[in-house]
Amino acid sequence: LKCLVAYSSVGHMSLVMLGCLSNISMGVKGALFIMVGHGLCSSGMFSLVNVFYNHSGYRNLYMNKGFLMKSPVLCLVGFLLCSSNMAAPPSLNLFGEVLMFVCSYLISFCFLVLLMVMTIISAVYSLHL
Repeated sequence: LKCLVAYSSVGHMSLVMLGCLSNISMGVKGALFIMVGHGLCSSGMFSLVNVFYNHSGYRNLYMNKGFLMKSPVLCLVGFLLCSSNMAAPPSLNLFGEVLMFVCSYLISFCFLVLLMVMTIISAVYSLHL
């Protein structure tokens, strides 16, 4: 579980680097949105993983598979954190990623294609979680 959260952190920080190194104000604003959204979302997800570990004693995804059925509130919090992590509409990550798509298109079309692939892979990690 911790690895899935950490891999999504790597994906978000690569977007931040793209925005900062683009030297475009839109890219820097997008990087700022992603940093704030990631800080809120990632810390919540690591906290959720810690709750799983305290109750079950395992950090493995398959050992904690049915735990969310015991606690509906924890299920809702986990869903909101995972959807925010994959840039669902009411999150700061969505606004940052939209700005990053525009910024990467202004730089190069190749960056846009790489960003799309990276965003899809990050969403798959979040859906798996």
